[in-house]
Amino acid sequence: MSLSSKHIQTELIKTLVIIVGNARGGEEAWNSMYKYLLEPFSADLCLLFGKTNDRSSSLYKRAKYVWEVEEYVNWRVYYEKNVTGPWYEVLSYHEKYALAGGIDNFKGSGAICLAFRHFLKNNYKNELLKYDRIILTRSDYFYIDCHPILPNNFFYIIEGEDYGGLCDRHHIFPSSMVDQVLGVIEFLVETKNYDYLTNKKEFINIERSLLETYKNNKIIDKIKRIKQTQFCVALSTDQTRWKKADRYMLGSNTLLIKYEEEYYRALRNKYGLIIGLILRYIFHFKNKYLN
Repeated sequence: MSLSSKHIQTELIKTLVIIVGNARGGEEAWNSMYKYLLEPFSADLCLLFGKTNDRSSSLYKRAKYVWEVEEYVNWRVYYEKNVTGPWYEVLSYHEKYALAGGIDNFKGSGAICLAFRHFLKNNYKNELLKYDRIILTRSDYFYIDCHPILPNNFFYIIEGEDYGGLCDRHHIFPSSMVDQVLGVIEFLVETKNYDYLTNKKEFINIERSLLETYKNNKIIDKIKRIKQTQFCVALSTDQTRWKKADRYMLGSNTLLIKYEEEYYRALRNKYGLIIGLILRYIFHFKNKYLN
């Protein structure tokens, strides 16, 4: 099925889609991304991945750029090499909500996610500025509809999954905002912010760290939310630092749904409230009897 003209970018805006992390979700998910994200934006693809010897997936064949980060057993090493200031004190203070995840024995992946953004800004900013629009996203999204084509003068964040802050899973912004959008670690380790960040009664997770950063640098006023046309999926073989997915996506015996509320939102946005609700119940009962 070809895409209609309303789903194709017509302006001469150079777009770079950056997938952050590693190759998860599998070829079905990636093919949906090529069709519903790369094609509508006529975008180039960049992989910001941990180093690996396995480059067999189609992602590597489609990518214009592959930028690799060392895969540390303990991400303390990255911070000691690349970050100055009280990073350990701030991240570990908020370890209850996984902001220090990846460092020492702290749970979760908060510090890893922030390190990827820091690495991107501090090593590839000049390459990013060759583009007009940046889309920062993840590899395990399955798209069921065309991504909306958006004016390139706001910072767009996908709806839902905010956990007291702002969702970190899918960001779209003009390249002129690179420093503001990606400079989260810089905010967290700035000396003048130390007392504020280490005396908070509300603990900070990665989503809250984004909110605090964007309030501080005033980019909060440029944020708009967009509806989901995608949701996170997993193969049974995918590695995770969180709960493993165990419910199959409708129409698939291989892809598992990672976050059910996110799945329901995407179905509702695609099919409407009533059909979306029907599909939600079918999904629920199908997996109830499978499990």
